[in-house]
Amino acid sequence: MLGDTPYDVAAAAKPDPDIVQAAFSKAHCGPGEAIMLGDTPYDVAAAARAGVRAVAVRSGGHPDAALANAVAIYDDAADLLASFETSIFANGRTRLTSPPRRE
Repeated sequence: MLGDTPYDVAAAAKPDPDIVQAAFSKAHCGPGEAIMLGDTPYDVAAAARAGVRAVAVRSGGHPDAALANAVAIYDDAADLLASFETSIFANGRTRLTSPPRRE
């Protein structure tokens, strides 16, 4: 049974994929059915190690180069919301037509 905190469900911290895999278990889905949203290179790396696509937001203060393995990078949550209709999150889309990488 999964607990209520990350410490109850994962043996190691990100970038280890334990917490991402625990989320799959709790959500009853697999990597192909999920998209991870994060703001650190550790989030992007954990997603990759778990076989799930990652979308990054710059709110974590990390340079784009550190988030480069994400399928898209947004300035912040407001930017993602403003771009939602063309994002990977819209209408169950599995791919972006062109990932936004705004400078």
